[in-house]
Amino acid sequence: MQPLAERRRGLGPIKQRERWTPPALVPKIDDAGSASEGSQSVTPPALTPAGDLQLSEGLPADISFDVLPVESEVASASPTSFPDIPPDDLINPIAIPQYPQDASSQLILYPTPSFDILSLFPSFSFTNPTEPAPSIGSDDVQAMTFHSTVLAPMKSTRKAALSAHSIFLNFAVQNPMALHFLLAFSHSELAIHHGFSHRPPLESYLHFQNGSQLLSQALVTLSPTNHVAMMLSFLYLYMFWMRRDPLEVERLRELSTSILAYITTFSLDEVCANSSGSTGTSEPVTLSRILTYIYDRDVFCGFFGCGAAFAGYVSQKHETRQRIWLLSRMPILPDQTETWFSQSSELAVLGKWVEIRNKLDKIREEQNFLFTLWTDCAQESTKPPLMALVAVTIFHALEIYLYRSRDTFFGETPVPADIERALQELVSAAYHTIPVGPVQLLERFQWALLIGGIETHDPVYRDWISGSISDPVIKGVYNLVVSAKTLSAKGISMEAIRELVSKQTRPYHHN
Repeated sequence: MQPLAERRRGLGPIKQRERWTPPALVPKIDDAGSASEGSQSVTPPALTPAGDLQLSEGLPADISFDVLPVESEVASASPTSFPDIPPDDLINPIAIPQYPQDASSQLILYPTPSFDILSLFPSFSFTNPTEPAPSIGSDDVQAMTFHSTVLAPMKSTRKAALSAHSIFLNFAVQNPMALHFLLAFSHSELAIHHGFSHRPPLESYLHFQNGSQLLSQALVTLSPTNHVAMMLSFLYLYMFWMRRDPLEVERLRELSTSILAYITTFSLDEVCANSSGSTGTSEPVTLSRILTYIYDRDVFCGFFGCGAAFAGYVSQKHETRQRIWLLSRMPILPDQTETWFSQSSELAVLGKWVEIRNKLDKIREEQNFLFTLWTDCAQESTKPPLMALVAVTIFHALEIYLYRSRDTFFGETPVPADIERALQELVSAAYHTIPVGPVQLLERFQWALLIGGIETHDPVYRDWISGSISDPVIKGVYNLVVSAKTLSAKGISMEAIRELVSKQTRPYHHN
């Protein structure tokens, strides 16, 4: 039989067909006659007819999802194949939302400062990766699919395709630095999800190294000043370090301080606050969404006594914070423009306490159906929404935290009736939440378990909560606090908890 290229093509009798030769494949040339490396863009993942995640074949070699420069090292280090993501845990791959080219890639560039920005950074310890665990055999497509279909919808109340993290991914794939940090975080989360070591696997480690090199270069040259890529890199760094066990207190502090230094150098908070946000894909809108997520991470770390440099700065600028949140199109009540706790006087503190208590009571009154959701669904033999159950669990944890975080101690007796009721409802809500979905990926839910565990005196509750906390960092804090709590008949204060966590810093692994 003749080769395929030699066969005749076309319609009609075979004698009337002309010989067909496929055209030669040549690289596409831009208008200037050559394509510079700096102008290359990356096409976000798309869906194949089979429903799989398909990536562009035109990706630059250093950020390819299929074959990265580190791929050979990973393959040789992992003789085993990576297990498939269970169907129950993985929904069908989604198409990443597309944005007009003129809106998503032509971002505003800000003036380069006339001084050395590196002098503002306390240290770069957060760019030094820890020693990796062995390879788990995952590839970048698996990590990206996991990020898009499992992580993204769990970080948002919207559908996965419309979630903020899917929008961030669309920008990250256009920048090698942000992409490397995204993949470092995603490979690490994928390993945790499948029960591997909580140390970042080799795949994550290598991407982290590459991203750190590009971050250092970007801070030295500051050209071009792509603030979206830089802030995304900071966000993924935050999310990466928050999953290390034990918590990297000093690294998170330095990361928070560095983020604040970068934002204030370029006045990014003021740029967002003063923007009209006329289009949903403009840079200020994108930046405001990223800043909001970084603020959330920073506040969360502040609970453990690390980070909070950026969060403290933003919390002092009430109007700016309000404008940033409104621009990011995230829900916020008009009366939340002030900080929760004023340091001016005890009377002001009491007033804020009452205000927050009233807000919690109002939420319970207006969203009362959520607190009976699991019983209603059980009667109807339907599966309740995971995030609704998570919200109820966190609500009860906030009730306990509000009462204990200021003038009383966790576990202090006698226990007020409202706190005892909140603790019982927290445990009940958590008990019905865990079977519904992968709550090990939800730090807020794990935090709620921590609050319940350090408050309760019931050994049955305490043992169940201890076995249910799956986040290694929060589990370590829980064990530390419970041990310290046994040394005092009065209980343990929030200040003492933060001090304990701050002392639990391990030495860096410098490479």
